[in-house]
Amino acid sequence: MKSIDARILQLKRRAKDLAASRPQLGFYRDLATELTHAKDLFFDNPLVLRMQGDALGFLDEACGLGVEHAKKVAVEAAALILAEPSGLGQEERRRLAVIAELAGLLHDAIRHEDNHAEQGADLAMRLLRGYLITPEERLWVAQAIATHESAAVPPLQGGEPGTLLAAALYDADKFRYGPDIFATTLWELCECDEWTLEEIAQRFPEGARQAQALVGTFRTVEGRRHGPELLAEGISLAEELNRMLARTLAAPTSNP
Repeated sequence: MKSIDARILQLKRRAKDLAASRPQLGFYRDLATELTHAKDLFFDNPLVLRMQGDALGFLDEACGLGVEHAKKVAVEAAALILAEPSGLGQEERRRLAVIAELAGLLHDAIRHEDNHAEQGADLAMRLLRGYLITPEERLWVAQAIATHESAAVPPLQGGEPGTLLAAALYDADKFRYGPDIFATTLWELCECDEWTLEEIAQRFPEGARQAQALVGTFRTVEGRRHGPELLAEGISLAEELNRMLARTLAAPTSNP
């Protein structure tokens, strides 16, 4: 493995510090209660705890799509379900939040395989056979994973619960194109693929373009309310980081 350019390490630290210095976004303020409950589920629910162990071997920890990414998607998908206006009763909603965390933990399993969403859905069907969930709940997880990369809303089974689970998983995953991707994930991908600083500068703007393309695709009520702000914050962060990249590349190599 090549030694890492000290300039890249410095930019990575600056990106993390810059993201941490920004004000808290509306999603995290307005859904604070639901997020707290979702985090409690993540650390206390037996099904979710079991899945944390079972999913670990299928996550790409080294390249930015590992446990931390899966945890954020799992917790925020559950919070979206708890906050979403629906015809579900309180216990049905809480149960679906648990199922959402299972889906979140598995959604990027075997991420670098071709058709990873479909293959991840097949993996979920196999892994969940030994779990105390219904066949219908297993199907909801699988179809949510199979469709989590699709901006177009596909035909779904399972009525309101199946549709809501798929929508929440999609939205929580796309929230990662906010500050997360520019503060941490892209840098981990760069390190994994051993990109040079020049390659980072060439490829970095693509993340902002992808974020912009997602603005109108959120599916849940709270996703449509808060997702655009998250993406706008990510794009703003990307613009500042692009300026940092340009200044770093323009500086003499001996004095990065």
